[in-house]
Amino acid sequence: MAVTLSNQGLVVDGQHVPVYSGSVHYWRLERALWPKILDQVIELGFGMVETYIPWSTHEIEPGVYDWGSIDDRKDVEAFMRLCEEKGLWLMVRPGPLINAELTDFGFPAWVLDDPAVQSRTASGSVHYDAAWGLHPPKPFPVPSYASEVFYDAVGGWFDQVMPIINRHLAPGGCIVAVQSDNETCYLFHDQPYATDYSDASLALYRQFLSERYSSIHELNAEYRTDHPAFADVEPPRDCGVAGAADLPLHLDWVAYKEHQIRWSVARIARMMRERGLQGVPVFHDIAWQIVTPLDVGRMESDPDIDWVGMNLYCNQDDYRTVARRMRFLAGVTKLPFVPEFGCGLWSHHHRTFLPEEHEFVTLSALMNGLKAINFYMLVERDRWQGSPIDRHGEYRDDYADFYHRLSAFLRRYPLWEYERDASAMLMLGFDISRHARMMTTLNVAHADLLGLPKELFDIEPDLGLRWDPRFESDYNRSDNWIGQAAESLKRRGIAYDLGDTHVDPKRLDQYDTIYLQTIDFMDPADQEALLGYVEDGGRLVIGPGMPKLDPRLRQSELMARFLSEPGRTDMGRGELVWSETEQLRDVVDSLDGHAQFRLEDSPVELSILRRNEDTLLFLANPTSEASEAVVRFDGEHRFESVWSVNSAVESKDELAVAIEGYSVRVFDVTPPAEARGAR
Repeated sequence: MAVTLSNQGLVVDGQHVPVYSGSVHYWRLERALWPKILDQVIELGFGMVETYIPWSTHEIEPGVYDWGSIDDRKDVEAFMRLCEEKGLWLMVRPGPLINAELTDFGFPAWVLDDPAVQSRTASGSVHYDAAWGLHPPKPFPVPSYASEVFYDAVGGWFDQVMPIINRHLAPGGCIVAVQSDNETCYLFHDQPYATDYSDASLALYRQFLSERYSSIHELNAEYRTDHPAFADVEPPRDCGVAGAADLPLHLDWVAYKEHQIRWSVARIARMMRERGLQGVPVFHDIAWQIVTPLDVGRMESDPDIDWVGMNLYCNQDDYRTVARRMRFLAGVTKLPFVPEFGCGLWSHHHRTFLPEEHEFVTLSALMNGLKAINFYMLVERDRWQGSPIDRHGEYRDDYADFYHRLSAFLRRYPLWEYERDASAMLMLGFDISRHARMMTTLNVAHADLLGLPKELFDIEPDLGLRWDPRFESDYNRSDNWIGQAAESLKRRGIAYDLGDTHVDPKRLDQYDTIYLQTIDFMDPADQEALLGYVEDGGRLVIGPGMPKLDPRLRQSELMARFLSEPGRTDMGRGELVWSETEQLRDVVDSLDGHAQFRLEDSPVELSILRRNEDTLLFLANPTSEASEAVVRFDGEHRFESVWSVNSAVESKDELAVAIEGYSVRVFDVTPPAEARGAR
């Protein structure tokens, strides 16, 4: 391909191009102001921009398209030519789903109004079971991504837009990447029994089952049913799990929901390539989910999907969320990428970012592994607020100042070329989250928007498990096994990435130790992959339980062959360790020596980024109160404050730093061999 993906960004015709971008929605801006706006983007330090190409904006009536002949703001090809004239790379997102706070999320209303296109809920009502998107400015029917009528309509849109895109592909043109759909997840109806029960989806579900089982007889044996054919299988419309015998039906439905998302994104990518797209990577963006129904690792391994990112809209008090998502991207994806990094917020959000929040959240993401970023929205538009460039092409100085400083910083320290110290991975058990998400009677969408507490709908059948899947899979807790592992590693100064049991096994060798969340059950294939990591020299710490069953609660003792009780044993060139929650802190202390740079007891977070001999030390204070961080280290070092300069006291083996609430300090660290001389 003319454009390829690397772990530092894109390579365009042999030239490295960082993904450091900002969103500019051409059709929402006066055509005469495009040159001025793009000049302001460049002056802020950006060499790349991103835009949607919204279906409903251009197809103004069925079969009638406006590419600028009626409204000159819609001349997307003129916008592409202008990007080329100004030397800007461009990422485009032609949908079909847009969101972007557009009415109907950018779908033409007549497409959504077709009953053959609509998703269906689990209600079974003949007339009132269409799924609805409860989004301002008005609700709309959710399309089924299994509907052939839907894909016929999408194909008509792609027939029009793809020739325009193809004429401007890099290296001769400006377009370096294209997105397949947008935040594909049943339009946030992500409860397992909320949708999609349309005829088209049920047909795809039954096809999924026919590929999963060798025959209907095998399925009947699993389900304890007597279906004559796959076409007769009905999915669960609520959680009816009373015992282990009910698990295969429900787990297959949960797995199908994941499959439908991957299948849809891959199909849309193929549709674009069938219409001439070639030579540039196709990517997708996850909204926020790191558990089912999204399966990021398996989505990125699909041959039709080159690259997967995850969006981020966080206020300054959401540091834990920022760190978790960035560490997950670093642990699971080829290039840690946020396609929509909140640069301002939609107008109905409860709390618009302040300028200082932009700074804190952005630096917090960069220190936790982010390497590719698109600021959404760098340029303001309707239904949006808090952007550094307004719709007239003028800077909002209080917001724009940060981006001037950040671009200058990245010219000196191109962070996409740095690697974060992370010798460990915390690994979530994917099947544990499946069990937890499956056990609900909530089969309506948008419980958050409706004000419904999801906990009221949780069910807890007695499956004879010693460990509770819902408790152990809650990564917001600090008192379960995964929470205790995170706290123990932080206390020791051991940096970690986050992953799950569906991560590509080839990625595991970069970690000295993997801390794996396990309970009574675990997929045998995942056990085999992780035992291979141990045999090759890795250390695997599991807990709180030893899996002796598969997710359907049948005997499967692959790991249990090696340890019958908590303890440790050598395996091949590596080591397997089983620790219950109460002993985990001591186990971490016994396994991992202290890090080169480590904090005294403090709320402050530390991260080390390295490029060859260059070292950067980041300190983030994720609380509202000012704090002092004391960093201890081995050997002599010198520290140059390169971001947010204020008081720091350096001695032979420690650095004391005063840090304001919700702020980040960055130091350029000179290694011991150079520290004795003048810099």
